Amino acid sequence: MAEILGANDIASLALPAGIDGGIVAEWNMREGRPFGQFVNDLSLALSDFNSELVRRWGWVYSVSQEPALEYDEGATVTPTPEITELDDIVSVAGELNGHMLPLKLYGEGVGGSWKYFQRTREAKVRTDLSTKVNRLKWRFERNLFTRLMTNTENAIGSGYDVPFAKASGSVSYTPPAYGGQSFDSTHNHFLGVDSDTLGFDDMLDQMAEHLEEHGHEAPFTAYVSRADVAAGSYKALTNFVQYVSPVINVVDRGGATSGNRFFTQGTPMVADGGIIGHYQSDFGLIEIRSTNRLTTGYAWMGKSYGETDSRNPLVVRVAEEGFGAYLVVETSDNNQWPVKRVAVVMEHGVGVGSDRTNGVVALLVSGGAFANPTIG
Repeated sequence: MAEILGANDIASLALPAGIDGGIVAEWNMREGRPFGQFVNDLSLALSDFNSELVRRWGWVYSVSQEPALEYDEGATVTPTPEITELDDIVSVAGELNGHMLPLKLYGEGVGGSWKYFQRTREAKVRTDLSTKVNRLKWRFERNLFTRLMTNTENAIGSGYDVPFAKASGSVSYTPPAYGGQSFDSTHNHFLGVDSDTLGFDDMLDQMAEHLEEHGHEAPFTAYVSRADVAAGSYKALTNFVQYVSPVINVVDRGGATSGNRFFTQGTPMVADGGIIGHYQSDFGLIEIRSTNRLTTGYAWMGKSYGETDSRNPLVVRVAEEGFGAYLVVETSDNNQWPVKRVAVVMEHGVGVGSDRTNGVVALLVSGGAFANPTIG
């Protein structure tokens, strides 16, 4: 071959036709990942995930290993009679009701050949871990909102996993009387609100009233559709209270009608937990949060009594392993790589708590007929 005089350019760096650049690059990027280290990283990721479930959602549920709940069945209330020391005191027994709590096992495998772990890259490992965590989070949150938002009864043996107070069903429920008001078994916390004559403000007022009449005191928390928030349906309400970060200061501009209303200093703060603002209802202040898991027109409202408090609207039933996701290791015969696969397992079920009045679902729709939503 004749020699070609001149300087090299970028084109001269091209790989020969017989070399696959992708395979060469893949080989040079290999980092390796001991399986034990991978399992340890996964354990740490799951620990953070379990803590996040409590931090993010603990306000709405409690945790129990019990398969069922028992609680008061409402009845007509008469005041305790006046007595003397000579009277025979009449015994009065309360009436019990109850329902089942679901429990299901969820999981998937994490693993690969020993050569995979010998040559894998850090970025691929991080992607595997984040994928598992996101799938677990999706499952838990969907179970949470399905029980919050639907009036479906699910058979468990001959018993039932039940919704909040419902007008009819396999498990009849009468809320206990409160504050001079009695209820019956037709009492319903799944409301259809006619959008032809009413609006989002009327819906929020009705929901708050259904909580307050059972002894739950404001402030309440409502989850609404993010689509309705984006459309400005809530911000436009007269009694809507805009969420303002503590780093934003309101300025008295002496009657000025143009220009910015606020100024800020420091680092802006994002509203916690999807809080978009508050609504001052006829029955107390409501904290409004948004979610993509609800479609337009839907809302849920309840009262939180604190992180994992037994009076909260929901109960998360767990097995003896405890709350959250954990690892189950499958071993191999390879002495160098003794772990073949790790299963990520989460065993839980979400049910309504022992106070079936602590939750109201509403749908603002033309005609006012309630129907269960599809949870995203």
